[in-house]
Order: sequence, then C-alpha cells, then structure tokens
Amino acid sequence: MSKEAHKYLLDAIEILKRNVTPLLFLALIGLLLYAPIPSGKRSGLTPILPILVLFIIYPLIYGRYVGIVNDNGNISYVQIFRAHWLNFVIVSIITASPILVVSFLGLISGSPILGIRIILSIAVDILSIYIFPLVFLLRERFSCIPLGIKCLLGNFTFSTPLVLLTLVPSILSLLVRSGGEPASASPAMPAFYYLLWLISVIIDFTVFIAASFILKEKLLAPSEDPVQDVLEP
Repeated sequence: MSKEAHKYLLDAIEILKRNVTPLLFLALIGLLLYAPIPSGKRSGLTPILPILVLFIIYPLIYGRYVGIVNDNGNISYVQIFRAHWLNFVIVSIITASPILVVSFLGLISGSPILGIRIILSIAVDILSIYIFPLVFLLRERFSCIPLGIKCLLGNFTFSTPLVLLTLVPSILSLLVRSGGEPASASPAMPAFYYLLWLISVIIDFTVFIAASFILKEKLLAPSEDPVQDVLEP
C-alpha cells in the first residue's frame, strides 16, 4: 500500500509543477523574510510578514491546491478566503496550543525546555497530515481534528511515506542546530536558511496535496479498496 501512497506523492509533485505560481509568490515573500537588511532600514511590514504568510497566504494557497484536487481550479482567492480562512485559523490555533502552552510554561519557569517543544512540534506536524486537508475538503473545523488523527493512526502504514517526508524539515532543522553557531555571521547564512525554508515549504505543500488526494479517493468517495475501511470515521 505504501507504493500507492508514493503514487499520490508523485501526483502532488506534478500538480505543483503545473501550478507553480502560488509557490513562486510565496518564495518571493520568503526573500523578504530572509534577505539581510540593515537594522536602520527595516520596513514596518517586516515583523508582521511571518503572520501574513501563516494566516493569510498559506490558507489561500492551500485552498487553491484543494480546488485543483477537486477539479475546481478556477475558484477565486476571495472565495477561498471566505470559505476557509476562519476554519484554518481556528484549527491552526487549536493544533498549536500544546506548543504554545509548553512555551509559556518554559517562559514563566525560566527554562527553555527546547527538547519538549521540538518533540511536540514534530508530533503536531505528523498528526496534522490529514487534519488541514480535511479542513479544506469538508469546510469544517473541530470535527476535522479527531477525524484527521483517526485517519492517520488507523492508516499509519499506508501513510508512512507522508510521515517520513513530513519529518525531513525537522531533521534538517535539528542538524543545523547541532552544528552550532560559529558560521552564523557568514554572508551566506541567510541564503542557506532561506533554502531550508523553501525546501520545507515545498515538502509541506507536497504532503498536503497528496493527503488531499488520499482523502478524496479513500474517504470522501465510495471505494472497494481495503484502505477505505480504515479511513472511514
């Protein structure tokens, strides 16, 4: 069954190749985030760019690719925003809440507890593989969280390629951290971090599209495939 999951990943990559404009736009925004800018010349927009990317641009691009998966690629970004934005923000806050709570506890206790935060972040990324595609496919909020987790845990072997791919950005980040900070002043470091971020973005959308395909064909449509029984809520 993992071979079939690989097929969905290849389909996702093909969609990204044929519809690369949203990714190119996000890549340009990323340049503003990682480009070295003298402190005295920083724009007032720079501090809010990460929030803009996470809560505005990401749901718009997710919605665009889900529209393509559903053969509705002509849906406007205004329609995507109205249909999905609030659901996405609410589910994002809920799924991130364990990390936020641990970070807050570390702040008030004076201990960074970085290891726990890293483990929680990885766990949330993996558990969310099907959650956010469900948010866009079903246009729902709270029910997508337990259903997405159930889809993953009940079909973990089939989803192994997606899980492994989801781990790649975390592994790269840990490798960078373990390398220390001696070269942090190098002029090439912003470009290096930008490249890592771009790889993470491409992987994220690849997994998202593949998971959307799997849900559409295995959960949201009748099927005789044995995986259907595992994915049914």
